[in-house]
Amino acid sequence: MKFLTLTLAIAMLALSGCTTVPSEVPADPSYAADVQPIFNGSCLSCHGGTSPSGGYSLASRAATLGGGSDTVPNVIPGSADSSTLYRRIIGTEAPLMPPGQAPLDSVKTATIRNWINKGAKEN
Repeated sequence: MKFLTLTLAIAMLALSGCTTVPSEVPADPSYAADVQPIFNGSCLSCHGGTSPSGGYSLASRAATLGGGSDTVPNVIPGSADSSTLYRRIIGTEAPLMPPGQAPLDSVKTATIRNWINKGAKEN
């Protein structure tokens, strides 16, 4: 029984390392490797699918750069501080995202900030 418990614990630890969400803040984040995994894990339950909340999808880079139902762009490449997406995840603009969950941690928040500030590139 102890062997089975230990084996399961090791397997769970190994699987927890399979995520591509960064554990350190990348200076020049990759959308595919660093940013989209954050959205996948924290945002797509509301901002994905065929009818995303507020009409704003985070399912792709193109959708992320777009606007929601108000058609105002939510990401201003080169300026995280001017981007609604960033202001909502840090809580300087309501509502704080993601709603009903713990705020994104500092590594995820800084990764998104750096991605936007570096031009919100498709990389």
